[in-house]
Amino acid sequence: MAETEETVKESCSILMISKDMEWMLAFSKGVQRFYLLNERRAETLETAESRMLESRPDLVILAVQDGLPSMDKLRPIVREKMHPPVPVIVIDSKPEGLDQWIKQGAEYACARRDLLSAVKHVQQIMRAARFDSVLQAVEKNAKAVADRYERIYHDLPDPVAYVQDGLFIDANPAFLRTFGVKNRAALDELTLMSFVPHKSEKGLKLLLKKATEKEVVPSERFELQTIEGGKVDMNVSVSGIIIDGEPGLQMYLRSTDAGGGSVGTGIDPTTGLAGPRVLAASIKQTQERSEAKAVLGYWVYAWVENYRELWQRDGYKAAEILIASVVENTKRLLPPSTEIVRFTDDGLALWLTGNKEETIKRVNGLITHLDEVVPENIGRLVHPKLFAGINEITTESTWEDLVSKGFRSVRSLAASQSSDRVAEPMSGDISRKDERRVNAIQSILDEQRIRILYQPISALEVDGVPRYADRLQVLQDESEGSNAEIMEVDKLIQVAERFGLARQFDRIKINTMLQDILSYNGDQRALQCFVSLSTDTLLDETFPDWIDSQLRATGIAPAQIVFELRLDNLASGFTGAIHIINKMRPQGSRFALTDIGRLDANVREMLERVKPEVIKLDMREIDTFEDKEEEDFMREIKAYAEANHAMLIADHMESPAQLSRVWPHDIQYIQGDGIVPPMEKFAFDFNEPLF
Repeated sequence: MAETEETVKESCSILMISKDMEWMLAFSKGVQRFYLLNERRAETLETAESRMLESRPDLVILAVQDGLPSMDKLRPIVREKMHPPVPVIVIDSKPEGLDQWIKQGAEYACARRDLLSAVKHVQQIMRAARFDSVLQAVEKNAKAVADRYERIYHDLPDPVAYVQDGLFIDANPAFLRTFGVKNRAALDELTLMSFVPHKSEKGLKLLLKKATEKEVVPSERFELQTIEGGKVDMNVSVSGIIIDGEPGLQMYLRSTDAGGGSVGTGIDPTTGLAGPRVLAASIKQTQERSEAKAVLGYWVYAWVENYRELWQRDGYKAAEILIASVVENTKRLLPPSTEIVRFTDDGLALWLTGNKEETIKRVNGLITHLDEVVPENIGRLVHPKLFAGINEITTESTWEDLVSKGFRSVRSLAASQSSDRVAEPMSGDISRKDERRVNAIQSILDEQRIRILYQPISALEVDGVPRYADRLQVLQDESEGSNAEIMEVDKLIQVAERFGLARQFDRIKINTMLQDILSYNGDQRALQCFVSLSTDTLLDETFPDWIDSQLRATGIAPAQIVFELRLDNLASGFTGAIHIINKMRPQGSRFALTDIGRLDANVREMLERVKPEVIKLDMREIDTFEDKEEEDFMREIKAYAEANHAMLIADHMESPAQLSRVWPHDIQYIQGDGIVPPMEKFAFDFNEPLF
């Protein structure tokens, strides 16, 4: 890709020792394609030495000619007088015997005519030097970081403890204070269950078991007890870690008065930042003093994507060092007027003033800079990876709206697999048309004007297994009369997804489906139900735990529900879908990939990553194929299904005539309005032949 005027290049300082001006000019132009070149030239050893000591170049280029110094004369200067030593590239007019220069101490040697090779090796040397510089910085700061770890751990106001086999390995002073333990030595005589009353034992042990198996689980509220028997209500977060080579647990506790996991109004000890309510109050005060409909700047939600991953892998201390580094660099790079708060454990909220273009440029610049930052030693080279959502703040903006838009835009962008890392500003207002639609959707949800229909999935060879796919139906608002405008369901879901309301539809229809299964007159355990998930749900980290709780409450087996993932949903929620699948599949949940009517590279990747138990073919698209195209598609998708033990369903069958396209390919399962239309109850006889 061609360089643009805005491309930021690294600087490169080179001393060239040569009398060949033509060659030096050509070499300079080659290097300048990649670097901001700071170039010095010398024709004699004496001149070269003085200029080298003066400019401290990154490397030396020696173009060998009569009368110019050999490596024997140059080596003492670059190795002994320069700290660190400066690498030398030798350019020889004679292509023979280049190895001798390497033996004499040159970093690299090439023939004069091989200009491209010389330039490429400059790049290699610069990359290596940059990496060495990073490593040196890491090593230099190791002790300081270790001290900082301890300081953060020591000063943290929330209790943190490390446990192995029920015994304490370590705990911070806040833990000792909270539970009335005299000192660290006294903790060695206690077990974790010393602080757990009988009523909390079962729940906490289950949480610990989940953490051991899954590494990180959502926090839960428990009543704990002090050494003296006093009650302490805590939100408990637990993650599995390795302690001295053996599995252990890290426990992070926060008082229920602290808001259950997000930073409130107090000062965060790691970053020195206030909590989100402080920023909310500041925005509100400014709104009250400003003219109506004035633009007050931009609200930015900056999410550190790899914070949670680092916590899981290296523990809470390491994750806190990462967020501290992000804050330090953010303060340094953004204007002093920027208000910054710690919004969540893994995210910041910022209020930037200035115009739209300036804000986008500043946020992009911050993210680019942070990509290159290596936080002080956390045991490995880690770069903060940020995604940001920018939203306009007006006098009419509500804090809830800003939070909702920012959070959703960031998570959607992160899941989209786009190279973009910034979701650009959205207006604080929505159109009147959208406002009407949002109000209509909210009314549907509030009034539960939703009905689930069930479409049979038929087997061409009768197997007696009842299989149904969901079909959402919206009921008309009787108070509006017969002329009330009702959006098409597909359009309704699209608008709901745009404004973060679609997951509510998913949960309502799943709950309805579960109740209908419980009311089924036949063998409930044999019943299989397919339910489609919105992009909202794919981005909802709480969904796996929510569905698990619903299934446990009803006693319905996870394998009875097949969760349908549409191709268009996966395009914007792929990462979220993979997370959900990886979390739910071990518990027995199954997944279907739907609307498959092509096999391009994107679809193949989704098949390989998702590995669906069910594949639904889109007959609407397949009907447009020529015979050869259809044959090739069916052969490949069948081969994939057989190799991966996936069930194939021909979906969107609009008439029995389409069976002529299904039978030759031995597709055993079909679904569509032209075969059996949706029905209100599980009432189809799967023991009778379809035709």
